[in-house]
Amino acid sequence: MVRMVEMLYLYVEVVGCPTVCRHCWAQGVGYRAMPVADVAFVLEQAHPPRFCDEHGLGFGAYPMHKVAAHPQATAILRLFAGHVGALEFEPLTTTGVPLATRPDWAELLIAAAQLGTTTVWVAFHGVGAEHDRQVNREGAYAETCLAIRRVHDAGLRAGCNIFLTKASVPQAGQLMEDPHRLRIDQTSWETAAYYPSPRQRRNEQLRPEVADLQPIATRIRQVSPFHCEVWSDLEAHTEAAWTHRALAGDWPARPRPSTRSLELVCRTNLDVHTGQAGWYRERHGNLRRDITQAVLARALAHAGQPTDTLWFDLHPLPDVSDLAAQHGNPHGRAVHFTAASVRYLWLDRAQRARRA
Repeated sequence: MVRMVEMLYLYVEVVGCPTVCRHCWAQGVGYRAMPVADVAFVLEQAHPPRFCDEHGLGFGAYPMHKVAAHPQATAILRLFAGHVGALEFEPLTTTGVPLATRPDWAELLIAAAQLGTTTVWVAFHGVGAEHDRQVNREGAYAETCLAIRRVHDAGLRAGCNIFLTKASVPQAGQLMEDPHRLRIDQTSWETAAYYPSPRQRRNEQLRPEVADLQPIATRIRQVSPFHCEVWSDLEAHTEAAWTHRALAGDWPARPRPSTRSLELVCRTNLDVHTGQAGWYRERHGNLRRDITQAVLARALAHAGQPTDTLWFDLHPLPDVSDLAAQHGNPHGRAVHFTAASVRYLWLDRAQRARRA
């Protein structure tokens, strides 16, 4: 008999975000910090020798949404590193704002390095005011640049995800110059993947088309090792091209996970839901008020649903060829780097059409 679940993966919402990025998959917003004692309690309840050992499950956990913004971030990092035990522990992916604004930034980065962090990845959504608009924080671009300098001062590497929109593509020259000036070690250029949230629906009108990206494609391939297949053939990654592939039965096979995971999220009030940070499904109880074993057992009993059901209430989920036929744009020029992105766009159109 094949086991349905082999690992419990727990997102713990330890603190909110100082920014509200328009494309954020995790729907980050500002919310109060979870006390360190509560974080320790949550991890201890879920991790061996408690529930996971008794059910033969592996365990993974990740602090959300922006651990560097927690007033006691160093203590939080040590807690997670102690439970996860990863050789390379890199939870500081950030807009950079917390590292620019907190006075103990050096202590935090030193602690992260001691726990296995080698690279801190930040994100640019444009230059200056355009970046600030995309993350809903005035001065955020300058703060991110300061954070990069501080990362280097601490002896760590810096990486930068650059998310292109119709508004930021004209700034591509400076988006190449600034990482070079800041000695960023690696850059990754892409268009943001689509998720069915109100902010991303609004932001979708800024998704670049082939004509926007083609003039900079060669230069991007020269400066970044990531997504070379897409930048070498943008035409093959338009909505039109994805639509034609779906209708022709040439859709890419979805990778099978190496481990079957039950993904749960623990909110700041210690409620436990099926889901991921920022996205919540069934509530299974509260780790403080209820018996922990019973809460996690209820969650385990709900395991086995496809991850897509976290975002969509379509039962059953339509086949991708049907989605393309009904909701794909055979003439669409907007670029999606992955099949998952455009499929989620179609599923969102299908769900909204059903609700209309």
